[in-house]
Amino acid sequence: MNDQQAIIDNRPPFDPSSICAVLFDAYGTVLDYGAPHFRAAIATIISNQGIDVDFEGFHRSWLDAYSPSGVWGEGGPSRIHPYPDEPLNGQLPRWHSQWEIWRRQFSSAFKEHQVEGSPSQAANFLREELSYAKPFDDAQKSIRTLRREGYVVGLLSNADDDFLQTALCAAELEFSVVLSSESLRAYKPHRSVFITACATISTPPHETLYVGDSPIADVGGAHNAGLRTVWVSRSRTDSDTDNIRKSSISLKNDQERLALSTADMMTRLPDPDLTVHSLSEVADLLSFSGIDG
Repeated sequence: MNDQQAIIDNRPPFDPSSICAVLFDAYGTVLDYGAPHFRAAIATIISNQGIDVDFEGFHRSWLDAYSPSGVWGEGGPSRIHPYPDEPLNGQLPRWHSQWEIWRRQFSSAFKEHQVEGSPSQAANFLREELSYAKPFDDAQKSIRTLRREGYVVGLLSNADDDFLQTALCAAELEFSVVLSSESLRAYKPHRSVFITACATISTPPHETLYVGDSPIADVGGAHNAGLRTVWVSRSRTDSDTDNIRKSSISLKNDQERLALSTADMMTRLPDPDLTVHSLSEVADLLSFSGIDG
């Protein structure tokens, strides 16, 4: 599929009463760790390792290295080409961990900026950070509400089991099933990840709602597999602001560029069935509709 072409959606209109199960993404959706946190963490990493480098340039290099460091290499989804067919429907490539992706990102950024650093130590720092990510304020209540209403509630995340399970345990978030890219040996947005998740909870894709913050991995991937989708577009949180302040780095230009690039990228991705700003909106909608309509 050419991701420059408009995506035609021939599915029936979204009917909340048809939903029997809800699958959540983890980081940026139920766990409060996203782009500003990664940015602050990278600033801490280069400071701890005593690296003298232009932060803005290094941060941009690290971001740009994400897709090439992933399992699909240069053919992976990106903001420029967010919906390539191979990562959606192609043969699954050889798997490597999220920790390894980070290690490769740092290795690439260190090399590009001709500085000495430890990619492994940097990846270890991120693993530790994500192990202690806190839940969003609305996560526990929303998940409990959906479970009480009779929905099957699960979690499906591009994450390694060690830091994901540690964070979920500390956050006291209860799911009927937790699936990770490590347990599945595959990453979103590939179709097989979502199909396997639906099979695990014994719910057909068209009766399953996937809730996530990533337009590519979550909305695009779930839509391609036949699930209904919710895009969680959160505003900046207090914890984001605190992390930004601690990093002593202005985010104004990056935030503006991110907003513009996201808007452009989403014109080449499937539209979500719903766009919300909090998980409580999802819980309220489904609670009102009810499983039996």
